[in-house]
Order: sequence, then structure tokens, then C-alpha cells
Amino acid sequence: MIEIHKIWKETLSFLSSEITAVAYMLWIDNLTPLCVKDNTLILLAPSLHAKITINKNYKEMIRKALDKTKSSLIDADIIIDEETSYYTQEIEAARKGTPPSPSPAKVKQPQFITRYIFDNFVVGESNKLAFHAAQSVAQNPGSAEGYLSFNPLFIYGDVGLGKTHLLHAIGNYITEHLPDLRVLYVPTEKLTNDYVEAISNNNSGDKGALTFRSFREKYRNVDVLMIDDVQFLQKKTGLQDVVFHIFNELYQNGKQIILTSDRPPKEIGTLEDRLRSRFEGGLLADVGAPNLEMRIAIIRKKMFLEKLAVNDDVVYFLAEQFDSNIRELEGALSKVILYANLINKPYPDINTAKEALKNNQQKKVGIDSSDIIHAVCSYFHVSKSEIISKKKTKDIVVARMTAIFLITEMLSLPLVTIGQLFGGRDHTTIIHSRDKILAAQKENKEVVRQIKDIKAMLNG
Repeated sequence: MIEIHKIWKETLSFLSSEITAVAYMLWIDNLTPLCVKDNTLILLAPSLHAKITINKNYKEMIRKALDKTKSSLIDADIIIDEETSYYTQEIEAARKGTPPSPSPAKVKQPQFITRYIFDNFVVGESNKLAFHAAQSVAQNPGSAEGYLSFNPLFIYGDVGLGKTHLLHAIGNYITEHLPDLRVLYVPTEKLTNDYVEAISNNNSGDKGALTFRSFREKYRNVDVLMIDDVQFLQKKTGLQDVVFHIFNELYQNGKQIILTSDRPPKEIGTLEDRLRSRFEGGLLADVGAPNLEMRIAIIRKKMFLEKLAVNDDVVYFLAEQFDSNIRELEGALSKVILYANLINKPYPDINTAKEALKNNQQKKVGIDSSDIIHAVCSYFHVSKSEIISKKKTKDIVVARMTAIFLITEMLSLPLVTIGQLFGGRDHTTIIHSRDKILAAQKENKEVVRQIKDIKAMLNG
């Protein structure tokens, strides 16, 4: 009896050194050896698209690698599920001769934050589309026949406006009402780390390590995949290729995909067009900043849930002070309550609130000019010596003006001092650079995003 799994393992060891890591993970690692017929190894591909691609680009490489195993097998054929009926006897014989391979492990249910449920989400004009779409997806994930399907669901909006709340609300609902579904929630940073680990460990021989195969099973053997902060896919071309194929396989199999970002797909820089078109193929739902009435409702909802008590003056004061970030708004309420407890005042008034938050509008402590210059250099891939030099190439000039603008905005430094930081430049040059970026933000959304991204880096 020919040991097909042993032969295929040897074949893979030869193939892994012949093709790129990404191509190996996407195409070769997806193949499953089924049986042997007429000295030909029969390999099962996961889809017709995979079969066509492998036959076109990798069939000859597989044949050569198979020949290096010194087995009696002389060729390989790629088939799909619909063609397995032609090999019934051979597959049965192979199963009797080799131990059955273990079935893929079921994806462990994520631990969603239990307080993030739909009932706790305050709905207003700025987020009602995203809210109702999230509810619909939670109740009927994927392409359930007879229901309106939002697949993928792409939720976008600035930091702290409720995107994560909606993701966890979907997860909590499915966990409670559809417990048999396999759900995976992953931030893009975690996805990136898993991808790098899979590449590093693929040939390590460590059975407990994350390899291409276990990476593939983790992200493809799910019913609902949630990827948070997909804007961080920009500039990661290898990972974008992997996400594209994961997306296609899940979508074609009717699995639900939910994505969040701080911007719509068209504004994610260096995102491949084919991936951008996939992201835009479902429903794009914007989560906007709440208006005053909605912010008041958010504060009162939090007070009700956590059994807090403040007078109406404090509620209106907080709603007026924090107008763009729900997370900061809720944090400010908690800070007022804590401060009131510290001074033994059970019901904080407006003066207590102002005292508790008097330092909130101060600039972030700990950031200095060197931090800003370092962040700008990292973002634009230039060195500090270049940014303070006299070089006038476009990329250096843009990075230099951006750093000057951020320093003038975030730090209280004299213009002359800022000029000294950049090679002794005149204060008029500093003013020109500052005003240039200020004007560019009004005309170019990409400049706005660059400033926002660098500030996010500085804020950790």
C-alpha cells in the first residue's frame, strides 16, 4: 500500500523551497491527498478557481517535486469535490490503508465584552444605518435565503464612536442565539502577527506552532469573520493578498464578513484595487459623531446602567465639552463621579465637574519635539538627518513640513526654537511650512489622514 500522506509530506518539503511563502500558503497548502490511480497522486483542491490556478502555475512544479521523492508515483492530478465520485474505490482503499486525518478543530468562540449589546447602544441619526445593519447581520449572518444580506458589512468612522461596540454586540447576539456558528473576531494587528508567525514557523517542525495550514484553518473554517481596523492593511501587500483569498473563499461559501475601519475603503492608502472592490461590494455604513441630543442620551444611558447620579447641569456640561468621541465622553463622566467620591460629594454639581476636568483640555503630557520628528520619519520612511537637512526632494519636503506643522500645533514652542530644531531655519520658513499643511488639509483628504495617522502613533 502506497503511503500517500508520507509521500505528499515529502513533496511539500521540496515545494516549500521552490515557491514563495504566500503562494505556498494560498495554493499548495490547500491541497489534500486523496488516493492513487495509475501511479498518479490525486489531490483535492478547495475550489474550481484553485484547481485552475494550480494547474496553470504549479502543476509542473508539483510533478517535479513528486519525482524527487523516489516513489512509484509519476504524476499528480488536481480535482474538486464534484469529481471525487470517479475515484470512489481508490479513495476507500486509501482510507483503509492509512489512518484518517484529524478533522479541523472548531474555532474557539471569542470572549466578547458582555456589556456591549444592542440594547445598550444609543441610536441616533449619525449611526442608525450601521446599527440596523449590524442587527440584521447578527440575526441572519451570511447569505441566508429569504433575508436581505449585507455581506460584507463595512462599518467605518472615527475613533471612539461605537464601531467596536457594534462588533461585540453582533458577537454576543450570535453566541446567545446561534451558538453552533463559529465566530472569529480579530484586530488587524493580530491578523498580521499570525501571518508573520505562520511564515516563520512553516518549516520549523514545531507541532504546536502556527503554520500555514493552521493559519488557513483558523481564518477560513468560520461562519462569521470580523476584522477590526482594516485601515492597518495599508502598505502590507503580502497580507493583503492573503486577506483577498480568505475573503473570496468565505464569501463564496456564504459566510458572513464584517469589517471596521476609521475611513471608507476608497480612502485607505495603498490598498489593492481588487481588495478595495471586495470591501465596497456589500454595505458601507458610516458611524458619525453624535449630536448634542444623542450625547445627552448616551450619558443618561450610562448613568442608568451603572446606577450613577449627577444633576442635569453636569449632563449638559459634559455633552457640550466632549462632542466628537463617545469613549472620552463616558470617561469624563466616570472621572467626575470618581472625583466627587474622593471629596465626599455624592451628587456632583457643575463646579465639581469643572474641577474634575480642568486639566482635560491640556496638551498630552510627555510628547516632545523629538517624539513628533521620530513619528513623522517613521511614517514617511525618511531619516531624521534628511528631515533637518537642506534636501528639497518632494518626499523629504512633505515630511519636513508635516513635522513642523505638528510641532506648532501640539507644542507651545517659539517659532525661532522650532527653526533651530530643523537645521537653523528662519521663523518665516516655519510659518510657511505650517500654513502650507494647514491649507493642504482643506483640499486634500490624504493629507488629513496622514496627520490623523501620525497623531494616532503619538498617542500610542
